[in-house]
Amino acid sequence: MGNVHIVSTLKNKELQKKAVHHSSSTVFFAVHNPDNGIDTEVSLLNHFLLKRGISDVVATIEIRELSGNLICSFKESFDKERVYSWKLSKFIKSKFIGSISVYFNSNENLAVPFCAVTSAIVSPNSVCGIHTYGRRLEQKELGSNLDMSETTETGWTARDNSSVKSFAILHGGKFELNLKLKIEISNHNNQKLVINKNIYLAPFGTFLVVPQNLSDYVVEHLNDKKGYIKVYISGLSGVFPRMLCGNFLTNSNNSSEIINAEEIQFTHTNFDFSSIEQPDAEGNFGYFNQPSIPQGYGIVYPVETKKIISIDKKNYQSNSLHHIEINEMSQVDIVAQKENLPSRFVAATIGRWKNAQIESECSTGTFIEDYLKVPCHWHWGLLKPSLDNGEGIISIVVGKFNRNEDISRTLKLRLFDNKKLIIEKNIFIDEHKKISTANLLSKNLLNSAIWYVLSGDKLEDLNIFSTFYPENKAGFVEHAF
Repeated sequence: MGNVHIVSTLKNKELQKKAVHHSSSTVFFAVHNPDNGIDTEVSLLNHFLLKRGISDVVATIEIRELSGNLICSFKESFDKERVYSWKLSKFIKSKFIGSISVYFNSNENLAVPFCAVTSAIVSPNSVCGIHTYGRRLEQKELGSNLDMSETTETGWTARDNSSVKSFAILHGGKFELNLKLKIEISNHNNQKLVINKNIYLAPFGTFLVVPQNLSDYVVEHLNDKKGYIKVYISGLSGVFPRMLCGNFLTNSNNSSEIINAEEIQFTHTNFDFSSIEQPDAEGNFGYFNQPSIPQGYGIVYPVETKKIISIDKKNYQSNSLHHIEINEMSQVDIVAQKENLPSRFVAATIGRWKNAQIESECSTGTFIEDYLKVPCHWHWGLLKPSLDNGEGIISIVVGKFNRNEDISRTLKLRLFDNKKLIIEKNIFIDEHKKISTANLLSKNLLNSAIWYVLSGDKLEDLNIFSTFYPENKAGFVEHAF
């Protein structure tokens, strides 16, 4: 992986402030089944106009089968201060598995090739959402350090048993790809099951990886305990290879396909920093922050490290899955002894939902002091998709670090639906704060996707999340942009 160059969190944020991009893209897994109510919705707040004053953005939205075959394509102009959303069932009436891509173009600088878009999938007993994870590379990025030929992806939790299957999604770009995959599944005893698979990915194709469909030994190997999965991929070109990864629950009819799932939960993978070098953070101290989440806990994904790192005063064992006991709206200290923390020490917040069999999982990482060094005036994200009724809760966790100054301030909260700005109010904070929006929204707004914005003079020390609590289903949490 010699062509991969990973910059620090601080450097990455600084580069984003100076970058010039007139195009950007995102791609999401898409699934629809009218027989059991599975549907997919992609949405975004028009941050181009609201945050940057850019009014000429035009997007091309493409719906494609797994094979890459184009089913539907249309354009959308972003000229209003509102939420834009596209529900798969509006365009596809039969059962479908594939992808939804969004390609943005503007005469003005969009600043980042990753634009702030989310996708959500509803199933009979769950709603789960995720921010942009994979994309094609823009023309100016081809041949750059980001145009990697191989990667090792981790952060995929295996919960396989007789009714639950792990799955992951890999999206292609405009080139044909002949890929070699090595799927390494580690169980609770750190024993490894290896699955090798060669795949051909047509231009703009999507590959659905289901380990149980590739090996008869996955369930036996895990033995009703959680494991974790690494995916080694070679033969890449023209894509940012972040994957969607998670688990789905098969239904009572013994159907083993995700299109008939009863529950679907997912997050995204990360680079395996055991094999990809990254710079250190500029300090030795950070936090794991826990938002509003039912019966929650945290995990740190396995990574090989020689650093001595304590998490809530318990040492992290290299290359192990570390469990964090933590209450909602709180944080635990993560400290590196004698040296600085890695720039990225990847963790996740886990939720256990009533009457659900699969936990929700959101890859969040470690909140380090480097964030305080890049001014931030905006955080925003999806409060609720239109796929189900329910309550959205915003969690604000303050990174105080060792500062003694007054950290109290007033933020402006705005909520937008598919038509306009619907709520604007001031929020005072001087510590962690949970904002329930149920009393702010009238019932006639529940059928719309709703996004939130928190803005003010100083937001760089805030770790902000939103949690969607659907009615009688498992929900999800996602961090802000």
